[in-house]
Amino acid sequence: MRDIERIKPIIERLEKLWLENPDFRLGQLIMGITRTEETNPKLFYMEDDEFLKKVDELEKLLTENRK
Repeated sequence: MRDIERIKPIIERLEKLWLENPDFRLGQLIMGITRTEETNPKLFYMEDDEFLKKVDELEKLLTENRK
């Protein structure tokens, strides 16, 4: 299992950056952080409410898979 202690610092840094740049959608922020040469318009232009729905879907799937 990966070190669980890695998560909080990443989330805190992400939160700080996003609060300083609130006009970014989460996908934009992630794409800006990674700055890969690959484009992912689906992620970049995804509205935050849609992103949250995807989080809910993954959470449900992972919960079901643990049973």
